[in-house]
Amino acid sequence: MDNNPTRTKQEKIYRKLYQSFKGTPMAVSSESIEHKKLRFLNVCGIFKEENHITVHEIGMGMADLQQFILDNYPDKEIIYSGSEILKEYVKESRNRFPSLNFFHRDIAESSFNDTYDFVVLSGVFHQRGESSIREWESFSQNLLKNAFDMCTKGIAFNFVSPFVDYYQTQSYYANLPKILNFINDELSRFFEIKHNYALFEFTVYVYKESYIKSLHPQTEFTKYFKV
Repeated sequence: MDNNPTRTKQEKIYRKLYQSFKGTPMAVSSESIEHKKLRFLNVCGIFKEENHITVHEIGMGMADLQQFILDNYPDKEIIYSGSEILKEYVKESRNRFPSLNFFHRDIAESSFNDTYDFVVLSGVFHQRGESSIREWESFSQNLLKNAFDMCTKGIAFNFVSPFVDYYQTQSYYANLPKILNFINDELSRFFEIKHNYALFEFTVYVYKESYIKSLHPQTEFTKYFKV
């Protein structure tokens, strides 16, 4: 992986968390197990109607989402894999789930040839640390575009909401109009936003047009699709 300023800053933040809080949710910057479960529940909502799928997580941490999937979707056939920029997280994930595929790579720099039904990102965009807002928005847009290239059905991700009762200088509070315009202009007009759960954040689902078209095969809907 080639160096870039945002990744270098992120590696510094998460390596310190890993070294300081190993064995606790804070090792991946999560306040508690319940926070993680609620976040996972909303991210996984994108594939709740699917039974036989592949799911790739970008910024997987120590693959806690895989355990959540095993615990909560025992009747679904979900093949999970993940990518991370921090080699310590990759090593931990491989130790926990040796039969699964985990990659040490930076998808913010480029997409890769491997594709999955769904690509998910949970908590990746919350802590910008020392990065400027401009740097962080550029980073998040590049990562989302590359993630969307690697899915065949859709992506799910979350941001800290701008509608909060506190502000932390190193967090990123999403610019909703800018994100919506980016999604429509660069990804797809087929999206959902969930801003209806306890955390000060929202979850977004963005779907491939071909996937939405497959859900509406009637000829009356043909005119609404380009593909």
